[in-house]
Amino acid sequence: MKISVEIDCTPAEMRAFFGLPDVEPMQQAVMSEMERQLVGAMDQFSPASLMRDWFAPMTATQQAFLNAFTRPSATGETGEGSQSSSG
Repeated sequence: MKISVEIDCTPAEMRAFFGLPDVEPMQQAVMSEMERQLVGAMDQFSPASLMRDWFAPMTATQQAFLNAFTRPSATGETGEGSQSSSG
């Protein structure tokens, strides 16, 4: 035996039917506070400072690789065609 029941109601009506609390006022308060903080924080950032902050680590990494591959080794060889000649 199969029984199907279709209920046509809004989410608010279903919450009230099951006795769940109405959390919409709390959600509105939280969202408006988040919006206030977000708008306040947006004034502190400029596109130029964001780009500088994002690309600074990449520039430092590139410089580190450049230094690692262009610095002479501890044995004094430069790594550019240096071969010991044996005779």
